Amino acid sequence: MKIIIVSVATVLVFFIALLTVKLWGKSQTYHDYKHMMLQPGTSDYPIEFTRPSYEHLNEIIQSDKNIYLDVVVTFDQKLVIPKRKWVTTEKPIRLFSYDEVKNDVILVADIKDHLIKKKIIFNLNENAQAIHETFMHDMKLIGLNKGENFIVTSQFEAPIKALKEIAPALVYGSTQPEILKIVAMQSMYLLEAVNIRADVIIHPIKIRKLDFFNQEIVSELKKRFKKIIVGPVNPEELTEAVALKPFAIILNY
Repeated sequence: MKIIIVSVATVLVFFIALLTVKLWGKSQTYHDYKHMMLQPGTSDYPIEFTRPSYEHLNEIIQSDKNIYLDVVVTFDQKLVIPKRKWVTTEKPIRLFSYDEVKNDVILVADIKDHLIKKKIIFNLNENAQAIHETFMHDMKLIGLNKGENFIVTSQFEAPIKALKEIAPALVYGSTQPEILKIVAMQSMYLLEAVNIRADVIIHPIKIRKLDFFNQEIVSELKKRFKKIIVGPVNPEELTEAVALKPFAIILNY
């Protein structure tokens, strides 16, 4: 009998705690971040970013298309864009000096004239030491330090957290830990209580073969004034991505 009473009491306490957290989450108020980069396009169609293949990298950089760029830092603190795929058996770029890999990368500072004319998503693609400082140094070098035409994101939490401490006014995309946190909190029926640092939630259509941008998540993000960017997506997924009515789409090219 005592075991039954204890079990019932435990379940009751759990549901009271769950309800308290949900009510707390629902009571929060949010404000729209009025940043130049987050202003909608001139049509109902989402803003489109192109994620170029290595083969088309130079072509897209030199075009007037908005662009998604994977950027990394060399051992001697140069911000670069890889021109080829780095396989897992190779040392990462962060362990090479620029002179050692200069034939396989593009120096971000060398393409500044192309970057100031378009919207950009910079993806910090390695968790390199002091990458946040190198990134801001190069943004100042090419005149983009105000962040008026770019979003910065990464799958890693550490560089984004460090970058936000020195440049809080930039627009930040979601990290992989944030995405997993959103999914986990939804599975526990506590989506209202999840803490989201990112200004923009960036993710492909699917996560583990399930729709990531389901109705509950989309509604919660809208309530919080969080922009949605779907991608990267392949051309055959474009119709499905547009149907979500996101702020922007990242299209593989």
